[in-house]
Amino acid sequence: MRYVIIGGSAAAISAVEAIRLVDKASPIVLFSDEAAPLFSRVLLPYYVAEELPKSMLNFRSADFFDQNRVTAHLGVRVTKISTESKTVQTVNGDHHPYDRLLLATGGKAIVPAVPGVEKEGISTLKTMEDAERVYTMKGTKAVVIGAGSIGVESAISLKRRGMEVTLIEMLGHVLPTAFDEEAASIVRRRIEDLGIKVLTGEKAVRFKGNGHVQGVITDTREIPCDMVVLSVGVKPAIELAAQVGAETGPYGGIKIDSHMKTSVPDIYAAGDVAETHDIARGTPFINAIWPCAFEQGTLAGLNMAGKETPYEGSFRRNSIGNFIGIPAISMGLTYADACTDCAEGDRFQEIKKKTKNTYRKLILKNGLIIGAIFVGQTQKAGLLTTLLKKRIDVSDFVPILMNDNLNFLDILPLLRRNADKFKEPEYKEIMDTGL
Repeated sequence: MRYVIIGGSAAAISAVEAIRLVDKASPIVLFSDEAAPLFSRVLLPYYVAEELPKSMLNFRSADFFDQNRVTAHLGVRVTKISTESKTVQTVNGDHHPYDRLLLATGGKAIVPAVPGVEKEGISTLKTMEDAERVYTMKGTKAVVIGAGSIGVESAISLKRRGMEVTLIEMLGHVLPTAFDEEAASIVRRRIEDLGIKVLTGEKAVRFKGNGHVQGVITDTREIPCDMVVLSVGVKPAIELAAQVGAETGPYGGIKIDSHMKTSVPDIYAAGDVAETHDIARGTPFINAIWPCAFEQGTLAGLNMAGKETPYEGSFRRNSIGNFIGIPAISMGLTYADACTDCAEGDRFQEIKKKTKNTYRKLILKNGLIIGAIFVGQTQKAGLLTTLLKKRIDVSDFVPILMNDNLNFLDILPLLRRNADKFKEPEYKEIMDTGL
């Protein structure tokens, strides 16, 4: 068996590890268009903030490829896949054969079509090259476009470097895909307490400057600056998949089955490029986050190596507490009306509990958790993650789940009542205990 992996981040690396659990000997060849291997993208804001050196960004040791007997071609882009000859072609013109191929090409940072976006001093923050560019930018005033997780973390990173920072979000509140408006209002106050100016409901319409950016013009004002970080989202890098005719889903990602296979024989996909079943939504979705990429890469690797293992699906999880200084977590959907898998008679509930600095919200569909938000108090959020993933009816446990002092023993009767959904070895002792 000859394995080829295109990609070098979370999904690709976890796939390597999974393949080696099953197949110790067959050759694995990996291609990554990034020359810097094994770094964690989620740590890039810490590097920009000068809080972590580059040597601390790696999530695997420098000898990872040697230890796993992987031939790694770093900084080498694959330009073509031939399904007839079952080979991949690199930008250098070299051809490499495969029996099983994994597309872990990830996502590409979106660069908005705003006049002047090509000016110097403007960058995304997705790759190590981006991070190096932002890290070396000089100036005292910065603007960050987009207040998603990376945008908020980028703004805080630049503020920690002593810059005057303005954070602009086109939608009505910060972190619009991670939190609802009530949770976001608490987070926004914390961001502003750090000295960052936050503008929501505004859109950048032009970048000003002669060669180098000198200001951002929105639909309501002009903001002088020396640098701009773009953080308006990512889109799946499906160019190679499209080349071989792989089917894509409604959100533009590569459509895969429960064993991570694409519609093209012997080609698999995982990570930010893949559109998988979303457990919370009940429909396909792209959950472009680090934990999901690792899960999917592991399942892809196992299946590629012949260990048939179905993937139950993913759901969105967000945590930004480390940067803003207060714990803030969300999972699944943030609003009941975001659920697109609805039938006549479906019953939705949103249960909220709020103080000035804390917020807790549960979103239920027919008694099942499809979303949750915690700000300020996130203890035991992992319990709800389990209940969401296992699709447990919590209808009669809602008051317990909303209790500030929730603990594991409180929900043990609920787990035992649904013991058929907890077959994994780690749950056996819990189910058998006399507590």
